[in-house]
Amino acid sequence: MPAAARRRRAPWVIVAIAVVVALIAAAVVAWTQVQRPAPPAQTATRFWQLLADGKAQDALALTSTPASDVPNGLLLSDAVYAKADRGLAGISAHGFARSGDTASGTVDYTQHGTARTAHVELALVHSGFLAKPTWQITNAPIAKVAVTVASGGHADALSVQGTSLPLPDGDGQVAVPALPGTYTFQLGDSSGLFSPVPQKVAVTGTAAAVTLGMTPSSRLGQQAVTQATSLVSGCFAKADLSGCALADGIRNIFDLTAESTVTYQLTRAPKLAFDPKTMRVSSTSDGEIVATGSDPSLGQFRNTAQVSFALDVSVTGGKIALSPHDGGVSNTNKVLSSRD
Repeated sequence: MPAAARRRRAPWVIVAIAVVVALIAAAVVAWTQVQRPAPPAQTATRFWQLLADGKAQDALALTSTPASDVPNGLLLSDAVYAKADRGLAGISAHGFARSGDTASGTVDYTQHGTARTAHVELALVHSGFLAKPTWQITNAPIAKVAVTVASGGHADALSVQGTSLPLPDGDGQVAVPALPGTYTFQLGDSSGLFSPVPQKVAVTGTAAAVTLGMTPSSRLGQQAVTQATSLVSGCFAKADLSGCALADGIRNIFDLTAESTVTYQLTRAPKLAFDPKTMRVSSTSDGEIVATGSDPSLGQFRNTAQVSFALDVSVTGGKIALSPHDGGVSNTNKVLSSRD
């Protein structure tokens, strides 16, 4: 190529080289920016703000412990956590420092008006050559809630915020992971004989505990009184008390020697009521029993006693059973006798 032609092309070559260099520099700068992760404080703040908004699964996606990886993690779902009384506000991050691919700092916040501080640790995650590195929280504030079921074996359901949880076999304990907030736990009884006693548990640290029980329902009380009334009146269907669960207690009151000739009659039925604290049906007003018969030494007699009744109540498999309490019958007045 002639020298003149080379001289004419030289400026254009220089310009092209300069453009290429500029493009490479811009690409390097852009690549550096792409590879620069967000500040760790930003990730920590976003995590706690998501918790405040009830978005548990989005929050845990910023950690090394996603909700799907936590066994028995029902409380970590949005369906449950959104209903929890979280009470988180005033979130601010402070003092975050990076050391290589790790960072740590603190997040201040309030929970139901109480000032709290969380220490946050993060690790930088490189997920691919073209992907931007991200910070992951490595110490997510997941607490263990020890739920103790103490229902006397009567519960057949366990729930939190209205969502069912697995119920331990019989009365026992189950550990449930939970994020900061206040949760309402309660038991259930499909028979309707027991009423749940909801309990609130505040999760503020690494562990919490709650004990759940139930109380006898009004339905249980009504059915127990009805059954007790039938039992008492049924005892006198046969005058000799045969087949009566209270027979021994009634006979002991009169202390008669000629049992084979004695007949018994309930001349005034007692009024009965159920006490849920003692699980017992007892008399609120006395009944009256008359025993008549003959005795070689006493001749014909008619004895009258004012009595009260007491029956223990138990429930098995949703069915009520009654048993005499200390014989089931007691004398509230002396036995009055009359002879022919």
